Amino acid sequence: MEVRKWVQAVAIGMLLAAAGWLWMPSSSMVKAGGCGERVGTEKVWWDGAELKPGQIGRVTVVAPTELWLSNKAVKTLPSGAVYRVYALGGGYFGVGRGYGIKNDARVRYETPSREKLAAALCVQQAKTSMADVTMNGVAIGDSRAKVEAMYGMAKRKTKNAYGLYWEAYDQGGYKNFLMVSYDRDRVAAMYTNQPIVQTKKGTGIGTAKTVVEARYGRPLAFIQKKDAVYNIQNDEYGLYLVNGRYITFFYDRYNNNRVDGVLVVNRALEDEKPGFYGTATEELRAAYEYQIFDLVNAARRLHGLPALVWDAKAAAAAREHSEDMAVHHYFSHTNLQGLSPFDRLKRHGITYHVAGENIAYGQYDAIFVHEAWMHSLGHRQNLLYPDFTRLGVGVAFNSFNQPYYSQEFYTP
Repeated sequence: MEVRKWVQAVAIGMLLAAAGWLWMPSSSMVKAGGCGERVGTEKVWWDGAELKPGQIGRVTVVAPTELWLSNKAVKTLPSGAVYRVYALGGGYFGVGRGYGIKNDARVRYETPSREKLAAALCVQQAKTSMADVTMNGVAIGDSRAKVEAMYGMAKRKTKNAYGLYWEAYDQGGYKNFLMVSYDRDRVAAMYTNQPIVQTKKGTGIGTAKTVVEARYGRPLAFIQKKDAVYNIQNDEYGLYLVNGRYITFFYDRYNNNRVDGVLVVNRALEDEKPGFYGTATEELRAAYEYQIFDLVNAARRLHGLPALVWDAKAAAAAREHSEDMAVHHYFSHTNLQGLSPFDRLKRHGITYHVAGENIAYGQYDAIFVHEAWMHSLGHRQNLLYPDFTRLGVGVAFNSFNQPYYSQEFYTP
């Protein structure tokens, strides 16, 4: 729930990946210096068209000729048609999927430079070896040293529900914001809402939900843990189990259901967490408050807005309201004494020109509640309101370890 109060007013149509008849340039063709920092999603261009991995050249039909499959002509190709070539042999050019074109005067064959072929091979090698998901080049299993070589020391270290810590990194002013959880100094979980995500399937921040589901299939409807089976169906995100890692894609309904956040967690880590909430502690409660604060500012940076300043008085007001709701089992902006958010801010000595409140209940942790607020119009408007300057966050747990969250925004 949210509330706000104003006090003042190329024409190469080619058959793609070869099946069966395939030729690849060898690694010896890669020039000195290796493949550099390729990650497998780059494209190599040759005369205005993409040079596909495995492609060794192209043929242009200069006089009508036949397309062959299994020693049978299946189609007459018109002059001007252009096809990628993946193999040579037996007097034919292999153009993918088992199809061939006779090597005679009716076609013209061309090859790219050695450097282009080497570059395409580098992309193919990187794609084969790349992690399922990387964030600014960081993948599950990477070392703390690799992360800190790029970011320096973490800006904040706070407890998480996995019994580890979220360590928050950015490269100045929440640029390339990244949350990393380490297990024995190896990345075991990571999250970002910044456009620094790359995957083997070409999915990242800004990818449409329909594309994610076309590439990954239907999301999980439940997960099995040691203590129970948990239903997890939700239109706002999709959860997948890929090579022993849970990958969650969060979808922004106000941007055509495009990915606006990605969370990756080792399956073993998730399996060890009690239920979905973990174990409530005072350290975890305080951790969620600061994690939510950082997540808000990372989102504001993406939208070209200034970061908010942490406000201890507002945090005390927010915490008091979350505790009241958790203890007395209600969920409302107005407490049981009839006090509104603005009454409660004033009671904590806060005067304001404009103020707003977001509350939530039951989301698994700071990341999930932040994403839920971003996908609800009124809450999102508070998070991204350009004239707010201060924020306090308060979290409390009920007797079932379920968290209540409150955010108090204002401008003095």
